[in-house]
Amino acid sequence: MKHVLMTLAIAFVIVPPLWADEIKLAVGCPPVPACADWVYAEDIATSLREAGLQATVFTGGALGKDPEIVDQLSQGLLQIGLTNFVMIREVDESVLGFLAPYMFDDMEHFFRATQDTDSTILSDIRSSMEAQGIRIAALTGLGGTMGIFTNETPVNAVSDLDGVRLRAIDSSQIALFKQWGVQGVVVDMPEFSGAVQQGIVDGYFNPPVVALIFRHTEFLKYYTDLGAGTPFRSALMSADWYAGLDTDTKIVVDEAVLKANANNRIWTLKAAKNEIEGLKKNGVTVSVLASDALEDFKTRSQVAWEELMPEEDIEAFRALAEATRQ
Repeated sequence: MKHVLMTLAIAFVIVPPLWADEIKLAVGCPPVPACADWVYAEDIATSLREAGLQATVFTGGALGKDPEIVDQLSQGLLQIGLTNFVMIREVDESVLGFLAPYMFDDMEHFFRATQDTDSTILSDIRSSMEAQGIRIAALTGLGGTMGIFTNETPVNAVSDLDGVRLRAIDSSQIALFKQWGVQGVVVDMPEFSGAVQQGIVDGYFNPPVVALIFRHTEFLKYYTDLGAGTPFRSALMSADWYAGLDTDTKIVVDEAVLKANANNRIWTLKAAKNEIEGLKKNGVTVSVLASDALEDFKTRSQVAWEELMPEEDIEAFRALAEATRQ
């Protein structure tokens, strides 16, 4: 009996009830309240700490750029990371439908389609990522819908883009810009300021919050509110790490993610209401298109859908958008 009790005592000591190692969360932006990635990561980290876990948020790209973050996640070297949509697109291009200009009306429509509906589209994307060792925690919001920033030329119609070069995040944006009759140049965000100074690009297509976070309002003085596309970020987790968690820790992580997702939805809608005023306070001239000019952008942008995704995906997204439209 004494031997049995000693064995049980040893087992109790060596099997901790929760994940004992540090949980690392990586974000690329600085730790500022305007950055949804940082707010989201800190939200999860706070919940984990309150449950007795060790969690640290690494900001400003301290753990690498997005491809390096995804590589670390797939190997189980990093637990949670916030990246741009391109990291999912490289595995499953269907994700572009959630970003397609004018597919969804606004961010609340986007959240209804991604959080309130059991979409087979998103389920299939999740499965594709799981096969690569990545678990999608959420497609997170970062502010309002997208528009065009320029440094010298106010844009009030497609014709105003003649001679303008816009920074593109990837080839999908270049395909969109082609329909607008504008040249796109792929530039990593850390190099964007220098690219503007060197005359390589004249602006970018982004939600307003991006210019506020990175202080690009110091040289991007014009913004056109297109309402063109629902921008999102990717909250990703290491699939191997998650699968190796004990039941109690999985519950803690799942609850932390659910709470962060709900808070991000509220945060995003609030940010969308305030960011235009934020641009104006920083000296940016904000333009709203006349109805005919806006319709021109919409028509051209929807033509680009055919280059962003297969025809069957377009029909599936149209059906999802219609089913979740209010």
